[in-house]
This record gives sequence, C-alpha cells and structure tokens, in this order.
Amino acid sequence: MTPPTLVAAASPHLVAIPISTGMATALVALLMLTHIQFAAFQQGGYIILAVTDFIGWKGKDARKDRFSKGLVTVLGATFAFGSTLAIFATLILFLGLWSQFFVELVRIMFWPLIVEAIAFVGEIICLYTLYSQWDKLGRVRPLRVGLELLLFINASIQMLAINVVASYMLTPRPSNSLALNLLNPTEIPLELHRFVGNIAFDGAMIALVGGIRLLLAKGPEGKAYGDWIGHYGLVYAVGFTIAQPLIGWEYAKEIQLHAYASWYSMMLGGLSVAFLFQVFLLGAIFTVGIFYLWRRVRASGFRAPTLAVCAALSFASWLLIATPSSLAWSYEDVVAANANVPIWQGGLIIPWGQMIPFKLVALIVFTGVAIVAVTVYLKHVSKGELRWGDAGRGQAAALITVAIAISLMMALMGYIREHSRAPFLITDKVLINQQQNFNPPSSAGPALDGPAGVGIIMPWDSGP
Repeated sequence: MTPPTLVAAASPHLVAIPISTGMATALVALLMLTHIQFAAFQQGGYIILAVTDFIGWKGKDARKDRFSKGLVTVLGATFAFGSTLAIFATLILFLGLWSQFFVELVRIMFWPLIVEAIAFVGEIICLYTLYSQWDKLGRVRPLRVGLELLLFINASIQMLAINVVASYMLTPRPSNSLALNLLNPTEIPLELHRFVGNIAFDGAMIALVGGIRLLLAKGPEGKAYGDWIGHYGLVYAVGFTIAQPLIGWEYAKEIQLHAYASWYSMMLGGLSVAFLFQVFLLGAIFTVGIFYLWRRVRASGFRAPTLAVCAALSFASWLLIATPSSLAWSYEDVVAANANVPIWQGGLIIPWGQMIPFKLVALIVFTGVAIVAVTVYLKHVSKGELRWGDAGRGQAAALITVAIAISLMMALMGYIREHSRAPFLITDKVLINQQQNFNPPSSAGPALDGPAGVGIIMPWDSGP
C-alpha cells in the first residue's frame, strides 16, 4: 500500500463538530485570511532581506545594514504567530469542522504536504539562525547572505507545495494521478501570482512603517530614516504590482477554461461586485503610488512633469476601471429585470463599464504609466536628487493608503477565490455541507451569454 492509502486507512472515523456550515466557514475564513497576511509578509520579506543585505554589504551602506537587521527581527517575531494560526486551523478547525474533506485532501495531496512540512522545518532553522546570530554571522557576510538565500528557497518550496493544494481544490485533476495533481491548470499562474504579490505586499508593509515613522518622527534623523524606508518599500510595492495584470489575466483564463462555474460567479454572478471593489483597490495602488512618486520628487525641489502626467493618466484609468458594467448586483438580475440594454434606453447596462475594450484599456494604461513613473523616479534617486527627510504628511498618508489597499486586496481575493467554489470544497468532488464524494452534473456550468461582469479578473492571491 502507498503511504497516502495507509494514512487514509489508519485515520479514525471523524465526525464533524455539529455547528452550522455558515459558522464553520466564517471561523476558517477569519483564521486563514489573517494567516495569509503573515505568510505573505514572510515570503516577500525573505527575498527583500537577501537583496537588501547583499546590496548593503557590497555598497557598504550603513542604512541598508540597519534596515536588514530590523527586517530580520520583525520576520522572526511575526513568524511564530502566523505559523501558529495555520497550525491551529489545520489541527483544530479543519479536523473538527471539515474532517472528511481534510482526510481526503491529505490522501490526495500527501506528497506535496510532506514536501511542505520539510521545507517548513528548513525555513524555521534558517530564519531563527539568522534571527539569533545576526551580528555573529555579519563577520562572515557571504555566509549570512547565503543563509538568507537558503531561507528564501525553503520558503519558496513551501509556497509551491501549498499552491499545489490550493489550485487543486479549484481545478482538480484525477486524484489517482500525482503528476496531473501537481500540474493542474491553475497551479503555475497561482504560483507566479503569489510570488509577485507577496513581494509587493511586503514592500507595502515596509512603506506603511515608513509612513508611520514619518508622522511620528521627532527629529531630522528619525524623519530621514522613515522617509527612506517609505520610499524603499513603495518601489517594491508598485514595481511588483505592475506584473499582476498580465499574470492575473492568465490565471483567470485558466479558471474560465477549467472551472467555468467559479469564473462565472466571479465575473457575472454574485461575486462580481466583490471583483469590482478588487479593481478599485488595484486602481488605488497605482494611482496613489504614482502620486507619491511625483510629490516625493517635488518635495526635494525638482520639477517632475512626466510623473504629473502619469498620475493624471492613472487617475483617469482608475475612474474607468472602477465603473460597473451594470446597475444590478449580477448579470442574472439584469436578465430578470428584462433590462439588458444601455441605461439611456431605460436598461441597466453601462457600456463603458464593460471588460472589452474599456477595462482592458485601463489595465494597459495602468501598466504603461507605472513602468514610466517608476523608471523616472528611480532616475532621480540614482542621481542623488532626493534629500531624505523632505517628505511631508501628504507623502506619509500616501504610503499608508497604498499599504491598506494592498492588504485589503489580498484578503478580498482570498475570499473571492475560496467562495467561488461554492457549494464545493473541492470543485465537483466534495460538497461543503455534505463533505462526501459527489458525482457532478454533465453541464460544465451556467451557459448565459452577456457582457463582461461588473468586475475584472485581477486576482490577488492568498493561501488555501
């Protein structure tokens, strides 16, 4: 017998705790969405730590050395709490509330979960060695940087294994084929999406710290350091968010092809309003972020007309992408009201809120102006034209706004993706309220024709 079969056979007959499905779902959602924030911060923080420490070492930059020490301290302090949340959810909530589902998932995903556990142990060893021996390892700097890279590799393997599990739940393949399970249709887009998104999220959290320090700084030295931290984090946040539209589009396409009912719920059904708010947050990240870049250059006394134009174009795109495609909650409501015509003809459809071409144009503009804005801003930085400490309360508020938008976007995407599978825990295989094998109907999903939903596919990933 294979190890997964032995695990399933040795498992006792588990009976779920008798509480309502809604309450059980809410408990898991609250715990896991909180865990996601910590996990994303860890994953993104490891690569930023390695890059910053390496640059500080080679450039003999005391500010980057100070930042690296502070970052590893925060990573070490937050790791335990975030991991505890995940372990608590697995051992108590999943086994207690979704017992049959959890045992079945472990049977199918046995080897990815074993790899995840091994990488988790490796992550602990590397992180807490750095955390406790930071100054001693600084005497052998190549060893410290190498250990940081090993930490990042362990965390990346762990994330890859978890993404295999999460993507399988949305687009499962035959459970007796390990290869098909590992390479299910949404695994690679999800992996890329989370990898890029985690770095952007960590940058946003660094920018948040910088913004708060700017507001609370008492002296010029503290303000200068807070100003630099905010700038450094925001460049990561906006720079890596640039890649999200393209990756998100591919991710959504795979969901449409292999889990149509979930895609329909996101784009045209009850979750489309949530997606509309999702792209509103995306627009806030780009627009407020580019506004910060412009005002930060201006704060040091330099004219930046290109950045001003980029900010204006981003704001216009924000208005366009956040426009709903109808005045109804979902496309079914439009059809039910017999109002599938433009608003000036007495209907509920808003033509300029459609996905094609309007939201697509907005996405292209966002990407283009963000690339230009970050490039121009970094050119000012490389010339030494920014004086750290010049940033004011407006720049601090922009940093904090971007951080809040990214944090909300991650949590919302987690809710959207997990809820889109309803009424299944594993699409077409395990029902939420029954937790048993289920033979799906022959239809792949609702076959309604209509315009793009009120939202646009822009998943910001989260954990399973």
